[in-house]
Amino acid sequence: MKSLFFFFALALAAPAAAGADEAARAAAALAAPEPRGAESLFDSEFFAQISLEKLNAMFSGLNAERGAVTETLLVSSGAWAGHYFYDTAGGWRVPVAVSLNPRGGKIKGFFLGQPYRKSAALAAARGRLAALPGRKGLLVRRLGKSPETLEALNEDEYFAVASVSGLYVLGAILEGGTPWRKVFRPRAGGKPPLTAQALAALMISGDDDTAADALIDGLGRRRIEALLPALGHGAPERLRPFLKASEVSRLNSGTEAALEYLNLPPGGKYGFLDALAAAPPAAGPAQRSPFGVGRIGWQASPADLCRLMAYFSAGADERALGLLAPGRGLPAAAGFVYAGYKGGAGPGVLSAAWLLKDKKGRWTCLAAAWNDGAADPDAAEFERALGGALAALAAAD
Repeated sequence: MKSLFFFFALALAAPAAAGADEAARAAAALAAPEPRGAESLFDSEFFAQISLEKLNAMFSGLNAERGAVTETLLVSSGAWAGHYFYDTAGGWRVPVAVSLNPRGGKIKGFFLGQPYRKSAALAAARGRLAALPGRKGLLVRRLGKSPETLEALNEDEYFAVASVSGLYVLGAILEGGTPWRKVFRPRAGGKPPLTAQALAALMISGDDDTAADALIDGLGRRRIEALLPALGHGAPERLRPFLKASEVSRLNSGTEAALEYLNLPPGGKYGFLDALAAAPPAAGPAQRSPFGVGRIGWQASPADLCRLMAYFSAGADERALGLLAPGRGLPAAAGFVYAGYKGGAGPGVLSAAWLLKDKKGRWTCLAAAWNDGAADPDAAEFERALGGALAALAAAD
């Protein structure tokens, strides 16, 4: 079934979020062998783009190909809009977006995304993650020539990902053609000169911030930034400047410096960071930013991270895959032929990205993030939710 995106109007006088919820449920009822009532939901603005006959054919096609909609699940909702899933009798899940016209509360936008097969075990893992406080995102996607989404939760939203950002540094080594044997001289941390491969190993499996910073210095932050689109990041401006861990620590430990940095135009931040390098390093553990989770640091969406993992699987660089494989992971990874992993943690932040290859040779990405501005996320709860998803993938036919 083809994805559709239409703008139209529907008369509803309910409050914004509730109205979008009601509209999504009303539209779901049209997925029937003979849809009835569509003409009362859509006005002339909509029918200027598509006829009633074609609209009814779209809904009857959904019913024929995927089954009747049995449940409408809320993903997120805000002022006059909402994102949902339609679960169908045929075992499919269809992403849905609805937006309302504030004048009269009528629907003006409706989107049906690409349907995907629903797994009860993956759905349970998604539900467990969704029930946690704060903001959460998840994407489980089969990779390859015809990518298939297996489960999703806010997959296109942006989250602070902490040291999972090191995957972009690893990707920049590959995409930029940096030789693994090239020697870099770390500016801090007391480390001797080390090869790109040695520093990458420390960064990925050892969560060594000084190794990551040495690679950013050696590769050049602007060069890394230029490579972000090729590595699948959908909003590379969110990673400009591409910060070093030492810079994030310094900024979060000083309110005045952080405020000045945040108020600078994008181009002015680079010079500020150069001057910041002369300041003494922050002492003690990482501090929670007074400006909220994610304002200073690295941001990516679960979809971005899965595109990055697809880049690694498609390139099949043995050294890069080897560097990812020893990462600290979950016991469920034992069910895969290959399991690459990078996790991240910080004040208010947990994140993880998995690259998995099953016994049938299929590559899958699992990417997740949990941001909570009120309290530090519970790592054990995060691992339990992802562990359920990993177990489901390992047992999949």
